[in-house]
Amino acid sequence: MIVSQYVVWFVLFGLFGWVFESAYCSITEKRWCNRGFLFGPICPIYGFGMVGLVYSVNLIPLPDSGSLSAVAVFFIGMALTTAIELVGGWALFKIYHIRWWDYSNMKFNLGGYICPQFSLLWGLGSVLMIKVFHPLLARGSNPMPFKVMLILDIVLLLIFAVDVGVSTAAAIGLNKYLREIDELRARLRVTSDKLTTVLGTGAMTADAVLDEQKLQLALAKLEGRENAAELRAEVTARVSDLRDKLAAAEHDHIGARRLLRAFPGMKSLKYGETLATTRAAMVRLRELAANAKEKIKKA
Repeated sequence: MIVSQYVVWFVLFGLFGWVFESAYCSITEKRWCNRGFLFGPICPIYGFGMVGLVYSVNLIPLPDSGSLSAVAVFFIGMALTTAIELVGGWALFKIYHIRWWDYSNMKFNLGGYICPQFSLLWGLGSVLMIKVFHPLLARGSNPMPFKVMLILDIVLLLIFAVDVGVSTAAAIGLNKYLREIDELRARLRVTSDKLTTVLGTGAMTADAVLDEQKLQLALAKLEGRENAAELRAEVTARVSDLRDKLAAAEHDHIGARRLLRAFPGMKSLKYGETLATTRAAMVRLRELAANAKEKIKKA
């Protein structure tokens, strides 16, 4: 029965974590943010952390008062959840070569994976969960018959397993998508260098060429130059390919779009510059789409 309860607690604690993370991210980003690696409303790191904390607390011999003090829960919870955050962040980085969260701008951080400021919050959250919420969850699940609990566990684990599989595929797809963007940017950079050489002006970066006004101005200056038609066609094709690939994130790469929005602090070891460019381009494309809809409404 205890094992069955832990499965339910894992899901509920993960749900609480998702609500907290989504609310925090939505407030800081000033837009709705479905926070978390998984598609579903659950942050496993909170589930593992709180279940591990409950299990650890149950293993410790209780004092005469019958329960651990809030101070003891604070330090145990802070140490355990910080360790899980460190291992989880490191493992995700090693698997996907992407840093999903980054505390590098926080003082006394360790590799950007953990920092004392958030560790203190995890400790406070642990006290709140163990002293307030967990007793309510425990009382609510105790009357539940074993067979009902077992069926519920199986259903929850199946849903969780499917979500992990789909989300893993989305993360792999994001890496593939960034690689494709990076290759297109490299090709456009070569063409942009040709354009710079022909015009004899300052360097035209690949990202600058993506700006429609700058692009048209540069193409207008090609008039009368040698091989102008070929270079114009090459530039136009390269820009079109990159724009189409960037726009695809909004329609064809749903998982990539969700992950990019869910983790505004995400950093890629291999495609750092491309990731930043992709974010900026997606924001710009959304703005253009919104402006187009507004013009249609006015018309």
